[in-house]
Amino acid sequence: MAEVTVRRAGADDAFIVAALHLQFALELGMPSEPGYLDRFVDAWLADRPDRPTWIAESRGEHAGILETRRIRALPWPGRKDVSWLHVGGLFVTSGHRDRGVGRALTEAMIEWSRTTDVKWIRLNAPDVRAQEFYERLGFSSPGRLMEFDLRDPS
Repeated sequence: MAEVTVRRAGADDAFIVAALHLQFALELGMPSEPGYLDRFVDAWLADRPDRPTWIAESRGEHAGILETRRIRALPWPGRKDVSWLHVGGLFVTSGHRDRGVGRALTEAMIEWSRTTDVKWIRLNAPDVRAQEFYERLGFSSPGRLMEFDLRDPS
């Protein structure tokens, strides 16, 4: 397994995030369009505080990306402020698949979440292979909607 480095994307990474996002969309069969990268960068930078994103690198290349959306719960009497993450996409480039990149990205997201007010992580697993992948990382589900619970059981 090649060494994988994961880091949280910052403002200086906006075009890297956009390029990986576009590569992901193209693999899903979406068309390319003029000006897309600029449009994506502007939107991502405007929402960045609520869009935690991680970039994986391996063998000197950008190997993957994990994009989330942070949802902040409205205040509730007697409860501390809480939020949860929705995983919008996990993408590993074709040359880096089955080398631990997806696992490293997901583990980095979980570890970051533990240091915040995030209490659970939710995602839609598109197929059985994805469901099994997330189950191995501690997510649970009766179907496609999966959750990783960070709440204190007490």
